[in-house]
Amino acid sequence: MHRIEQTQYGYKLVFEGFLQKQDLGTLLDDMKQTIRSGGSRFPVLVDMRYSRAFPADAQEILKEAIRFCTQVGMERNAVVLNSAIATLQARRLAKETGIETSSRYIDASTEQDWEKIALDWLVRAVDPDVN
Repeated sequence: MHRIEQTQYGYKLVFEGFLQKQDLGTLLDDMKQTIRSGGSRFPVLVDMRYSRAFPADAQEILKEAIRFCTQVGMERNAVVLNSAIATLQARRLAKETGIETSSRYIDASTEQDWEKIALDWLVRAVDPDVN
């Protein structure tokens, strides 16, 4: 299951469960209907705390979704995870789509204030990777 929400700061994508190729195809369609830049840049929070890694065939659609977000104005993104495998996959997908410098990854299993950390990056450009 997935959900796309427009927020005060930009957009929030929520992934839950084990998403298949068909699920991500629906996500891409939903994104094209929901995400509008209005000519300005925006941040995206990706909540993957309750999701697993994506199967290989679904990853290509996910890359399309990332490219779509970039084309319409995604400036920064924060990915919240609690799985080492999903984190590795997210980092690889970011690198393959060219968004690695604007992406930050937050481990919700070790960071209780994951949402604050994510929003600090998204809204105020406070880099969680710099101590």
